[in-house]
Amino acid sequence: DAPDAIAQNDIASAYSRYANGFHGHVPYDYGTMNDKVYYVRGGMEDWAFAGSWDPERVIPCEPKTFGGYPAAKTKYNNSTLRAFNMLVETSDPKTPPRDALGKRNQPLVSSNGEDNGHIARNIRLALLAIDVVEPYVSIRGVSDLTLEDDVVPGVNARRYNGMSYFENSMVVWVPLGSPESSAPTKVSWTVGGAFNIDTTELVLGPWDTLPTNLADANDGTYPSMETMATINSSNEFVTLNPTNIDSNARTAGISRWHADGPHPKSSNNGFVDLTFEAEIDTSAYSPGTKLAIFARAKVDENWLTPANNVGPQDLGPASHIVNARRNPSYFATNAGKVIRGKADDWWYSVPITLVVGAAGGPDEEAQVLDEAEINNTPRSVDESSQIVRAVHLNARIGFLPHAMESVSRGSGSMEQSLPWLLGPLSVLVFALLGIVVLVRWRRRRLYAQRELERISEEEDSFSVGSYRDDPAEDEEAVDAGANAEDEG
Repeated sequence: DAPDAIAQNDIASAYSRYANGFHGHVPYDYGTMNDKVYYVRGGMEDWAFAGSWDPERVIPCEPKTFGGYPAAKTKYNNSTLRAFNMLVETSDPKTPPRDALGKRNQPLVSSNGEDNGHIARNIRLALLAIDVVEPYVSIRGVSDLTLEDDVVPGVNARRYNGMSYFENSMVVWVPLGSPESSAPTKVSWTVGGAFNIDTTELVLGPWDTLPTNLADANDGTYPSMETMATINSSNEFVTLNPTNIDSNARTAGISRWHADGPHPKSSNNGFVDLTFEAEIDTSAYSPGTKLAIFARAKVDENWLTPANNVGPQDLGPASHIVNARRNPSYFATNAGKVIRGKADDWWYSVPITLVVGAAGGPDEEAQVLDEAEINNTPRSVDESSQIVRAVHLNARIGFLPHAMESVSRGSGSMEQSLPWLLGPLSVLVFALLGIVVLVRWRRRRLYAQRELERISEEEDSFSVGSYRDDPAEDEEAVDAGANAEDEG
């Protein structure tokens, strides 16, 4: 067997399940090229996977046609050829009938019914391939308040707008209340881009102890070594294990791509995917405390297990995708692109900010609740007690400017967050539009004025003669006509 056979089998089997089948077509069969297609010496799939770690079998190309090919372009370094290259045989007929292509009705939902088809199932397969390139962790909710990811396509706000992770974080406020009435604050998160979630947990502590930039200032690696050192060594940061997992299980959970997944799921019916939950006792913190909450996970450790007959012996993981997940010392570079392992094997979420109560006491808490009610801000309310459990202060819809004024960290002010930028930006846009309209109006007015002046000048110089031929020429034409009649 080849190295990383478990990883390739997991991904191929997920392709087959998610793509599924339809009338006259079963789900994709999967396996090695030799077993499922035919034996090919030097096929592209093998070359793209093994060319860098088994270079003795790679023979440089020496084409003679079309002027040849530079030999330098047939040489590859130790990082170039370590990819999983999978062949998908979609259909025997190269032009399948239209009714075999599938329908637009919910193309992302795996189905073996009439809505499925060649196009529909291969869209899903391609998206799955993108999803499993790299694991990711995302915090989904606080006390049953669903947090929407504010993702703007094509824009990395943290990289380009000059603001810190704190200023860009989603800010959730939880009222402190009294110890008797306060329930633990439940935080939920998910793990994607993986199959087996080996272990996962929440990490939380005060923002003031973290560096301003959580990413590496030189290459953008997130989180930076300084950030991880603070999280892992500071006494003010604590870890919380999920409360909805089986502590005796081999792994913490399995994702939607696993053959048996997803598990565990949330107690909140709004989350249907893999969801972990943990509870925070906010009564341990003073009013106004701003906590940074991270979720992190280690995944797919079973991919490191080699097959019994793998060769070369003691090779270990060979592909980028396996090494990037579970090899902390891995570093590969080619053509300016870098793939590196995680320093401690943990994959971190972007942090959220949890504001515990209000430094101003009950009056300030009441003001926040009133402002949230007026602005229809996203919040969760306990159905039985009607007590507000969480409020998303800086949601795109229902942003609370007064509540956010009190949320700051050193010299960095949350007033610089996106909603505050949109206000001045909107004023600027309207001002520019006003200038454009004014300029166009003045141009039209000036044009109309010039037209009136031109018409007036023409009227002043108007004469019947100006619209006739020369009078002398007219008389000569009359005389010539008379002579012609006489001669006739």
